[in-house]
Amino acid sequence: MRFKTILPVAIICFFAIACKSKTAIDYNDMIAKKQTDLGEGMDKSEPDLKNYFASYQYNSIANVSSRMEAKIDSIIKDIKTRPAPKVKEGENFKKAALQYFDYMKSIYTSYKNYGLQVTPEGRQIQQQIMSMVVSKEDKAIADMQEAQRIFAKDNGFKIKSEKRSQKNSLTASSPNQ
Repeated sequence: MRFKTILPVAIICFFAIACKSKTAIDYNDMIAKKQTDLGEGMDKSEPDLKNYFASYQYNSIANVSSRMEAKIDSIIKDIKTRPAPKVKEGENFKKAALQYFDYMKSIYTSYKNYGLQVTPEGRQIQQQIMSMVVSKEDKAIADMQEAQRIFAKDNGFKIKSEKRSQKNSLTASSPNQ
């Protein structure tokens, strides 16, 4: 008699855990897709920005950077409007993702501000700010990836790194891979 009671409860618990893991995987993959989409946009704008910086085309620097800011704003808005999954580390992962995208936006904000400067002195000051912002990129990426690893570990799935140029995106894979 006891076996008949325990078996259904065990099955229900198994499916509840599997559903939570699926929810966590889906959320991770949504964030990873946004990272990938942003990376593709960055890859497309990078050659233009290098050319504009090299040829002192300040308005073009500001224009490209403004478009990237808008793209990142859209990503941030989408993440903010979606509730974090009700799983372990869900809120922390959402917070880490928002910090990561805020940081990426700050890069383009500094580029835009540089392009909008009208004096050599203003550009020099803004160039120092750009250098400080860009110097924190590795830490911002590492912090995001660490949050993803913790989120995955605490929710029973593994992540695999998909390397693209210099940026990384971590997507979920089943624990058996």
